[in-house]
Amino acid sequence: MDKQNKKNTKISIKINGEKTDKQDDLLVHNWKLGEKETAAAEEKLDEDSFEWVLPEEQVSTPKEYKKINYVQDKKLKNRKIKNPFKGSSSIIMSLIGAIVVGVVLGFGTLKVITNTDSPSTPAASLQDESASTKGKEVKTAAAELKGLSIPVIQGGVFSTEESLEATRKSVEGKGIPTAKVEKDGQFYLVVAASGELETANLVSDQYKDKIDVYAKEFVLDGKTVQVTEKEKEFLEKGNEVYSLLAQESSNGLVMGTTNEGVMTTIKEKLKAIEGIKVEQESIQEMKNNLINAGNALIGLKSSDDALEAQKQVLSYLEIYGSLK
Repeated sequence: MDKQNKKNTKISIKINGEKTDKQDDLLVHNWKLGEKETAAAEEKLDEDSFEWVLPEEQVSTPKEYKKINYVQDKKLKNRKIKNPFKGSSSIIMSLIGAIVVGVVLGFGTLKVITNTDSPSTPAASLQDESASTKGKEVKTAAAELKGLSIPVIQGGVFSTEESLEATRKSVEGKGIPTAKVEKDGQFYLVVAASGELETANLVSDQYKDKIDVYAKEFVLDGKTVQVTEKEKEFLEKGNEVYSLLAQESSNGLVMGTTNEGVMTTIKEKLKAIEGIKVEQESIQEMKNNLINAGNALIGLKSSDDALEAQKQVLSYLEIYGSLK
């Protein structure tokens, strides 16, 4: 039955959707014979063909890409940048301190070596240098000063400065100005100065009730001093106005008034010496003495003003006597 069914089996073919009655004979191939034919064909093909040699393709290694983490702007703004110099300030200060200490020690060592190598200076020479360089350095030259002669009221002569100072303290305690002048190895205590001996005697009479005094002509010899040219000019002109100031201040003590004509001359001479520049402190003080005495007499109203003028005149005399 199965065999009959197989024989009666037909294959229907539709062409364009239509069934056709045409029957085509189906070729049934012998597969075994086919295998032999295929093998023979392949053998023949191998004999006729040649081998193709193709170049090997170079496979390039793909590039390696690193992963980049994207950071938003807000995060960048919030990031804190570390200060590379943080913590180094202490190191820098330590280095600076070490350098400073090294420099100081170096200079100190150099100074010690220099002082050791230099010859020692006599003590007398050191004193002279310190005296000449006190304040600012001043270039001076030897100058000859003329002698000064002036009537004075003398309060005593002493062999030692200590004994004079004891009496001086007592006299000034009574309201009388004084001056110490050294001459010929002795110390003179002067309590007033005048331009005329007659006026000096009148002042002496006023002081006799308080102290033992007498009037005399007092002479300071000429000498050589170290001064500048301007200082020499001042001393020469200063001595001229000094005598006038001494006279008018003694008149003020005795009569309580001054001579107007003489005061006019004093004003002119004081104006002339005010413009003279002096360098040494002692001479500057003498200049101030003359100006202060003149101001006291210009505004004279009582014996106290005359006494102040006498105080300035006596200070000038004391410094003048000590110039060297």
